[in-house]
Amino acid sequence: MSNHTKEQWLVDRQDYCVCVMRDGDPLEIATIGAMDHNGIKFVIGDESWANAYLMRTAPELLKTLEAMMAKAYKQNWNDQYPDLLEQAEKVIALAKAGSAPGDGGESLEQEL
Repeated sequence: MSNHTKEQWLVDRQDYCVCVMRDGDPLEIATIGAMDHNGIKFVIGDESWANAYLMRTAPELLKTLEAMMAKAYKQNWNDQYPDLLEQAEKVIALAKAGSAPGDGGESLEQEL
């Protein structure tokens, strides 16, 4: 089971954050901001908002992928699509633990 924030995630376009409502108040999960390596903030544009909405859907994506994986094993997809199932298992591990065993912090693209 994942330890992420369980409430529904929301994008707050006024306060530039991804948040949840907890006890009637917004609880910020992530701040939306485009910044370079020197800490210079850029205008928040379409890419930043798209990233925010992707983060907002992460809990639902994880839950859906886990449900699909359970069905995949029951239908023997592991025989037909072993690479795809291995990739999905790594993604789930990254989402639940922050890094997959042997990941070493590299990006997921490098391993897949």
